[in-house]
Amino acid sequence: MRKKRFVPAEPLVRPTGTSKSTIYLHRRAIVAFTLILLLVGSGMLGFLLGRGQDADAASAPAPAGQSGIAAELAKQDNRCAIVEQINLQQELAAAQQEADQLVESLSRQQDEIARQQDEMEQLEETILDALMANLTEKTISRSGPTVASYAEKAKDLLALSRKVKSFEKTPEASEIDLTDYKTAISRQLANIPTLKPIPGNLNGYGTRIHPIYRYRHFHPAVDMGAPTGTPIKAAGGGTILSAGYNSSAGRFVKINHGNGFITAYFHCSKLYVQVGDRVAKGDVIAAVGNTGTSTTPHLHFEVTFYGSPVNPKNIIME
Repeated sequence: MRKKRFVPAEPLVRPTGTSKSTIYLHRRAIVAFTLILLLVGSGMLGFLLGRGQDADAASAPAPAGQSGIAAELAKQDNRCAIVEQINLQQELAAAQQEADQLVESLSRQQDEIARQQDEMEQLEETILDALMANLTEKTISRSGPTVASYAEKAKDLLALSRKVKSFEKTPEASEIDLTDYKTAISRQLANIPTLKPIPGNLNGYGTRIHPIYRYRHFHPAVDMGAPTGTPIKAAGGGTILSAGYNSSAGRFVKINHGNGFITAYFHCSKLYVQVGDRVAKGDVIAAVGNTGTSTTPHLHFEVTFYGSPVNPKNIIME
């Protein structure tokens, strides 16, 4: 900001000049002093007149004196108290109105929560009823057990399981307990050999040339290549029917699934189960190897249904 330049005022009486200007200034001072005296005199006169009036008023009968002033002050205090009381009443009324509005709002919220809970309970019952009805429909025994009927049943159960998993990702799932439903699906899938025992392709089932003896024959299994030691999982739950070694199969395991299915696992390097053990679907039962009549580490995986060979591709789905 640009600073303002201060220029001192010129003196009232210049150091140079004539005696006329000096006399003129003296005259102005005298006039001003006279006016001041007149004003002071007028003020004193008014004061004396006022004192006289006050004295006259004092000699006359006074209404109350200081008690009148006290009464007036009391009236003013009373007015202030009334105003404060009115303000307080207004504040209390406003607070009461806010409290009533809050209670009403909370009541509406509670009603809404209760309504939503009722809707969720109805939704839960509807969903569970629909799921259980679907599950019951899918698990009704068809005309005699066949590989195709078990495969269809497993396919439907796995589809239902996927639907449940999708539903569990929705907000509504947090209000619904699907434990019993999932348990029912798992229980019915448990002994159907639908799980792939090791990662890899299911190739080699059917008529082919023997890899060692070079003759044409029917191969009732698939061969799944994998490194030695790869964990082998049970394709389904059941009981260990046999576990041991022979010159052709090498170390092997067979599982009876209790529903007509038997699965066999050949050429293992290690066995982790014994005859009579109960295993669940997915339990590790052995390790991939190259024992018996085998040229490379792989799993010979075989499925039979009441003694007849089954192409694992027709039943493996997981």
